[in-house]
Amino acid sequence: MTRYRLAVAACLSALTLLVMAGCSSSASTSGPATASPSSPTGQTYASKAFVVPLAVTVDGSLKSPPNPDSRNLLSWDAADGSGNKVRFLVPVNLYRPGSSSPGAPPKDYLTYLRGLTSQGVKLSNVTKVTVDGHSATLMSATTTTGPGLLNGSLGCPAVGADQAEGCFGVQPDLSLRIAVIPVGNSTLLAWARTSKASPDAAFVAMFETMLKSVRFR
Repeated sequence: MTRYRLAVAACLSALTLLVMAGCSSSASTSGPATASPSSPTGQTYASKAFVVPLAVTVDGSLKSPPNPDSRNLLSWDAADGSGNKVRFLVPVNLYRPGSSSPGAPPKDYLTYLRGLTSQGVKLSNVTKVTVDGHSATLMSATTTTGPGLLNGSLGCPAVGADQAEGCFGVQPDLSLRIAVIPVGNSTLLAWARTSKASPDAAFVAMFETMLKSVRFR
């Protein structure tokens, strides 16, 4: 009987060690498989002076707060200093191609923007989107028109702003991803600006995600 009990005890000990080894191996391989992806970064920014009060989630790739946060313009620069920018503009006037005098923004801004194709602007990847319940049109804009010829063609944030330095237009060295958003009696333009020679797809994707986060107040 003593030899029998010793044999049984030896078998049980070996079995226990085998089970423990199996459990240890399983635990060492299951951990990474259950890791969850990191959450997207960003902080909510509420406009201070903008004529269309809004809140928006600003990605960490942008410097925030915007500079400026003025009545008709919000502007964010890329944090890496690349020259990429995001701008929100409610134009008070604009310069039509070939004109040196500013005029009122058109009531149908989208039709006006599409009309710039006759002046050398190329519009592509046009899609319909919704920005906080407002129907909007999103498109990419580039041009081969010479430098300065379309200065102010998108709009100016202030009456009397210099056509070249204080207003915005489609430029031959830039690629713009523009959203045209009718809000009440105004048109809100929002765009991401990157280099035309080396478009930054990740920056543009970040901008489109940013648009989805906009909430008008």
